[in-house]
Amino acid sequence: MMRIAFPLILCCGVCAAALGGFAPATAAARNRAEIVEVYLKPHMKNLELSLHIENCFTPKMEEAILSGVETTFKILLVLEKKGFLFFSNKLLNLSLEHSIKYDRLNNEFHVTLPEQPGKVLATADFAEAKQWMSRVEDLSLIPVWRLEKETEYKLRIKAELSKVRLPLFFRYIFYFVSLWDFETKWHEVTFTL
Repeated sequence: MMRIAFPLILCCGVCAAALGGFAPATAAARNRAEIVEVYLKPHMKNLELSLHIENCFTPKMEEAILSGVETTFKILLVLEKKGFLFFSNKLLNLSLEHSIKYDRLNNEFHVTLPEQPGKVLATADFAEAKQWMSRVEDLSLIPVWRLEKETEYKLRIKAELSKVRLPLFFRYIFYFVSLWDFETKWHEVTFTL
């Protein structure tokens, strides 16, 4: 029994190491996507939000985008008013989708942002396109009149890669598509007006 089990365990260990199963946890944590630079400010009649998603592009994801795979980031926003004990009142539950598609014929990246409805941003600079994808600038969240002064509110933010619908040909190339998925932890901001 031991003679059979040892080669099987050894084979599983080699396969896991080849697929990156024994990579150091610190390297994975260092390259994990996260929400940073969150700014909330009342502007005119609305509460506005700006944020940045850091480490959201992996080399595999960039390779897929340059191959023509449309990629969409989903940014989830939940605004809650603190209630009695553990209860809270949800004021806003919003999902934003940032999409990027590379046009190989014209050597352009097309980026669609819900913050700029009806507009497609185009650039030949991949770094600029990635900046557009990873930032939210001055997004109007909620009218200020709906928020009570001196009341505590909590804004929770999360970003993730939307599930990719690959063309049939790419399904075989990107068999391990989950290797370039990303999902941030919930980032919380507590504030009062």
